[in-house]
Amino acid sequence: MATIKDVSQLANVSISTVSRVINNTAQVAPEKREAVLAAMKELSFRPNSFAQALVSKRSNCIGVLVGDLCGGPFFAQMMRGIESMVDKANKFTIVVSGNHDAARERHAIQALLQRQCDALILHSKALPDEELSELASGSTPIVFINRQVPGCEERCVWLDNQAGITTACQHLLDAGHSRIAFITSDDEEFVDGQQRMAGYRFALQRAGIELDPALIGRAFADEKGGYVAMSELLERGVPFTAVLGFNDAMVAGAISCLLERGYKIPQQVSVVGFDDIPYARYIYPKLTTVRYPIEEMGERAAELALRLLDHKPVEGLALKFEAELVRRESVA
Repeated sequence: MATIKDVSQLANVSISTVSRVINNTAQVAPEKREAVLAAMKELSFRPNSFAQALVSKRSNCIGVLVGDLCGGPFFAQMMRGIESMVDKANKFTIVVSGNHDAARERHAIQALLQRQCDALILHSKALPDEELSELASGSTPIVFINRQVPGCEERCVWLDNQAGITTACQHLLDAGHSRIAFITSDDEEFVDGQQRMAGYRFALQRAGIELDPALIGRAFADEKGGYVAMSELLERGVPFTAVLGFNDAMVAGAISCLLERGYKIPQQVSVVGFDDIPYARYIYPKLTTVRYPIEEMGERAAELALRLLDHKPVEGLALKFEAELVRRESVA
């Protein structure tokens, strides 16, 4: 394996000149730079990233905390947005999962910090605001995605969950429905769940409809949970003509349950999801849902983190995102 000394000898320059070319830390005469690059190519020399980090005081890595690596396409879309920006900056991502558990999130964040990541993008749902605020006060630039942390508003890229669910519920109300069931997460401390419940409650209240607790089903927020929540709603025997879901995954499970019981969608029961994940347009019937612009939010979070890292101005960056209703075939 070639060394920096081998490159310097072949290029007939000093080791320090090779180092300056590799790390781009100072001006080097064009002919010497070309000689060094040619020698590196001939010897198949690859710079040591750890040595480069010591010189530049940067690892060229952006650490990312996600909620769940196996939780469907949501985090894959978020990472696609993040990596599109990080790649343009010639940096890399290190991804860890917190599984929405406080201890695991804390451990994962410390692991990223110990690996000298240049900046962190955190999708944290379990850690308290105070702990995240303290992390943000450190020397490593930190951006929060899909969350508002008091005192760190200029570092938060977030979606108005309450307005999104209000829009979805209003669409069902406008279609003539008044008995609207809501299947949601069974984690009542989950901030997204609280905000979406508030949106559901607000839409009904604005329409003069009293919220019926019997129309709320709770379970884990995935396909299986949606199936379970819908089964429990049907067993209660409380009439409803429409179902609003915490996310598309829960709605997919709910649709499966309804179809098994002989219900026709949307002729007998209308359904609306939340997220607009890729399969929402392919299931039957094609799902009316609320588009969660998580890929764009990932891009914005990465852009913000890179600007903070390079001490560039962040004024003018839109950090609040709005959900958008996507009308398809599941509402009548």
